[in-house]
Amino acid sequence: MRTWLQMMVLLWAGMSTAWAANVNFQPVTEGVYAFIGEIDDRTRENLGLNANIGLVLTSDGAVLIDSGAGPVSAQALEAGVRTVTDQKIVAVINTGSQDHRWLGNQYFAARGATIYALQRTVDTQKSMLDSILRRIQSVDPVFKEQNPFYAEAPFAQDQADLMIGEVRFELKYFNDAHFPGDIVVWLPAQEVLFTGDHVYLDRLLGVHPQTHAGKWLKAFNQAIQLPARYVVPGHGGVADRAKAQAETGDYLALVVAGASKAAEDMEPMETVLSGYDWTPWQHLKHFDSWHARSVSNTLQRFEQQGM
Repeated sequence: MRTWLQMMVLLWAGMSTAWAANVNFQPVTEGVYAFIGEIDDRTRENLGLNANIGLVLTSDGAVLIDSGAGPVSAQALEAGVRTVTDQKIVAVINTGSQDHRWLGNQYFAARGATIYALQRTVDTQKSMLDSILRRIQSVDPVFKEQNPFYAEAPFAQDQADLMIGEVRFELKYFNDAHFPGDIVVWLPAQEVLFTGDHVYLDRLLGVHPQTHAGKWLKAFNQAIQLPARYVVPGHGGVADRAKAQAETGDYLALVVAGASKAAEDMEPMETVLSGYDWTPWQHLKHFDSWHARSVSNTLQRFEQQGM
């Protein structure tokens, strides 16, 4: 007789295979694709893939930018890749530490892929592992089975150039963003910028307790200077730098300006919420639920630690 766990594993495997048909990698430019995840929360149905994943084809094989929220989403991503190419997935580059950025690493490493990341990113993955696992595993039993796997030889510096086949990947840390150690991946020849969680489009970004909005703004301001023709954000549709500036950079700048002034003047959060024009971002998904929280978290950090 099968145990309850064995039955659930079979159910999850079947579900991930069925759902994989919806993992569609859309062309960005020649040889570069992006899976655009839902801009809502992680769910059983979306297998935690509420974030964007990149796919780059090289003469040496396929490269994923981020690996999904564990083995079930990694399996779905792999099936999605197969609809684009029969190339082997030879590498995964992690842009950050949230679950959907790296918990699929072990799945791909077991199939021969090399995992690449900066040391800063791996440090955060390790230091926040317990909270990262608690969050994703609390969503649904489908996420219970996790095998965290880190880049085995992370890059020690804040910038790293990586050649895979004929494609140059530039890994760049500018400052802490949504999570400490977040990076961007820049493809100079293709003019594609994979921003990870530096950029949120079509939905409001969230400033969490571990997020330093001032540092995030500094990181964004450097990343957006890269001459990208195509911006693949961490969340939301592929766009240009102007939209990234409007929906992420300008919002962060106003949150930081308002919260820093309120902290300096010892004013309450309500002065930030009512004293500035937030209408340019009210159309974004999650504005009603995230805006006040992001302002509050930023103000509290500035009151305690400053800019």
